[in-house]
Amino acid sequence: MMTEFRYAQFGRRLKEWREALKPPLTQREMAKQVGVTDGFIAHIETGRTLPGKDTLRALARTLGVSETEIFKEAGFLSEETPTDEDILEDPELRLFFRDEWNKLSDDEKDWFKGFVRMMKERRKEKTGN
Repeated sequence: MMTEFRYAQFGRRLKEWREALKPPLTQREMAKQVGVTDGFIAHIETGRTLPGKDTLRALARTLGVSETEIFKEAGFLSEETPTDEDILEDPELRLFFRDEWNKLSDDEKDWFKGFVRMMKERRKEKTGN
């Protein structure tokens, strides 16, 4: 029973990521980019199946989600596994940096994460959220 729950939970999260993109991808568009059928994407999103590791990597690239995050959501990594990309929660930032993040040096990543934290704090101060 635990496996079925994990599949359904991952499917819902995958759909959230897909629909959060600007513009959102259809299942067919995402399937084409990932190299699978749109029926397979539908099966993932409805919790009938869980993709393999290669498909998870392709999904991460397509959605601009870190591999660590998608592997955690799929249950292949524990929640305690750290990721240096946790700061990039915004779907547009993930998409923007999906191909470039791994090319940045550790210093550049630290600078950018600090900048994003500062901007989020300023937004919180202005909006009270």
